[in-house]
Amino acid sequence: MTVRSTHFWRFVACFAGALLLLLGAASTLRRRPILFHVFADTGCACGEYHDEVTGLIVRNPFRDPLPEQSAAKFLKELREGRCTADASLCQYALDGHRVSNWRLVNRHDNGQVVSLFYQLTKYAAPDPKYELSGEGLIEVVPTHGSWTVVNYSSYF
Repeated sequence: MTVRSTHFWRFVACFAGALLLLLGAASTLRRRPILFHVFADTGCACGEYHDEVTGLIVRNPFRDPLPEQSAAKFLKELREGRCTADASLCQYALDGHRVSNWRLVNRHDNGQVVSLFYQLTKYAAPDPKYELSGEGLIEVVPTHGSWTVVNYSSYF
């Protein structure tokens, strides 16, 4: 073997090792939807989700987006005045917890339940100055290859 071919095979081995390391890290990181959450406002008496939606939160770009997409579909339906979830959940959501805007802030994956924490804007009268902001939680569970909303809670 020549020196040139030896360098080539060393390069291929290093490249393959780096690729395997990267794929392993991505697979491991996929299981952690939040890389870190620091500086949360934990001393506030302003609601049970406040510490979950404040501070510096870095979401994992490799996380599974399907639970978030199902929750976003649920919120979009609420904005439009519709709800296809469980009847009691829909009654709660449509009666006083309808939203016009939302922003996903935090996420916890606990076994089969994914908890998604949002900053919300309540669906308001035609005058935007009466819009209330708040915070909320949507919990989704896997069902037959998709995700189903099983809980929604918000305060404004």
